Amino acid sequence: MFFKKLDNLFPVLDNLSLLWIIFLLPFCSFGQEMSDSYKSLWEVIKNDTVSNEKKVQYLDVYYQKARTENNQLEQYRALEKKSFIIPYANAALLLHQMHPLVQKMDNDSIKGDFLNRSTVFYYDYRDFKNALDYAIESEAFNEEINNLYNLNAVRIDIGNIYHHTRHYTKAITYFTQAKNYYKTKKDYNHLRGYINTLYNLGGTYWQLKDIDKLATTIKESQQAVGLLKPKDKQLEIAYLEYINGGLAFLQKDYARAHNFFKKALPTIQQNGDFTNEHVIYLYLGKIAWQQNQRAEAMVYFTKIGTLFKEKKFLNYELRETYDYLIAYYNETNQPQLQLNATNSLMALNQQFEKEQQSITSILHQDLESKKITSQWQKLVSKYNLWISVIGGAFLIIAAYLFWKKSKNNISEVIEKTEVTKIANKEIANKEIFEIEKTLETVEVGETERVVESEKPETQQQAKSTTVLSTTDQRLLDGLNVFEQEKGFLGSVNLDDLAKQLNTTRSTLSPFLNEYKSGFSTYINSLRIQQAVTDLKTDKKLRKKTIKELAAIYGDLHPKTFASLFKVITSEAPTLFIENLDKEEE
Repeated sequence: MFFKKLDNLFPVLDNLSLLWIIFLLPFCSFGQEMSDSYKSLWEVIKNDTVSNEKKVQYLDVYYQKARTENNQLEQYRALEKKSFIIPYANAALLLHQMHPLVQKMDNDSIKGDFLNRSTVFYYDYRDFKNALDYAIESEAFNEEINNLYNLNAVRIDIGNIYHHTRHYTKAITYFTQAKNYYKTKKDYNHLRGYINTLYNLGGTYWQLKDIDKLATTIKESQQAVGLLKPKDKQLEIAYLEYINGGLAFLQKDYARAHNFFKKALPTIQQNGDFTNEHVIYLYLGKIAWQQNQRAEAMVYFTKIGTLFKEKKFLNYELRETYDYLIAYYNETNQPQLQLNATNSLMALNQQFEKEQQSITSILHQDLESKKITSQWQKLVSKYNLWISVIGGAFLIIAAYLFWKKSKNNISEVIEKTEVTKIANKEIANKEIFEIEKTLETVEVGETERVVESEKPETQQQAKSTTVLSTTDQRLLDGLNVFEQEKGFLGSVNLDDLAKQLNTTRSTLSPFLNEYKSGFSTYINSLRIQQAVTDLKTDKKLRKKTIKELAAIYGDLHPKTFASLFKVITSEAPTLFIENLDKEEE
């Protein structure tokens, strides 16, 4: 009853401040407890018959109520929903507003959802750099907390970005990982995730012109779509017909392809998917062209040209449109239109080249290097555990020998023990060098790059005798200042540090790989070393929780801080603090 009244109030209050609405809420009698008002508000917000403008107003009421009650979960819920229905620029600001709120919440699931939401948001608006930044962070975070649903959802996003940049083999790897996970679960959400991955795999096989795998994927999709609820089935059937059209076109069955595309088009238009809508136009145009129906083909091709002019948006597949436009204008002797189409094609190629350069470097460097770093940390952690066990065993042996020998033989026992330790250290140095050697050269996409790890002491000494270039020396001096000012304690990424040092990312990244074992290793080592130093001298600091320490030293996730601490010091932070306290007793 209340919300019908409130709905009637909005036309009258459109020009008033939202504060009046918030002020009126406590004084209205709605025949229900305020604890029910979140649920009732949400019923109105998710109602498809309510306009987005009114939904925003209701969401603002919802958010203010949650903020007044200091209910962070409901604040997040309102802001997330609002981000889907407001313009891009406003939504981007809203995501920045949500970020600190999410960090305050002790809820790993929501943090994972937020990272995935941000990835999808920026991908939808073709901001691939931000989309990748969030995707990389999301994959690492969800893998760390073992949230497999979110982990595989973001794998689909990364696969789509690989697909967009025409790295189809990589895309298939990510899509297949997600498909294999979702296929094993029986609940409805996982079924929809499974169907989504099948659609993406089908689109990729279509681009690769792999008819057999595309046909197999379509058959698998048909079985899965049959399990959907009626309200979801209609949409997925349309996309299945769309992919079927692609298969029929590859098989050169143009009449069948035409029918599939025509059936899929209305639902895809209704879904607001203008990208795939225009891909359908491309193939309908190509079919008409094959049948020598040039005028009909041009109707479809012109629609795609209009899309590029209005939205400055095309995927690479649609680029082919301009080849047909240029050919047609040449055939019909329309030089000005032919020139216009050629200029549009050149502009489009420049756009793709720029996008390709910006996101391929992130895909092949940041994404892959994070995986390599993770593998390196696991190897080092395993190695440190092995060394600790062996070291403990030698200590027990030494103690036993000490007890067995008389005082006259103490020096002999010590000498033997030291010899054993030196031998063990040589074995350890040799083994860790072998581990690092296997990680030095890794294949990234179609290119190879070298990952610098710590070298044996003699190699480090040899490097120190190398004459540094002016740029390298300037960067080292800048890093010294950065370390003295403890800039690593704040939130800092490679771009931020490059800006501070008055250089570029492409210059700084290889420099850090050569001299500091890479950006992540360098920053995290500084953070943990600072934490160790401070813990040794500050007893009050030792009383803080891991979460508080993680916030102080780099604003890290507690689990990330604890893992890094153990990798670098060979001890968990709690054990390290306990040992410090025991030493001072």
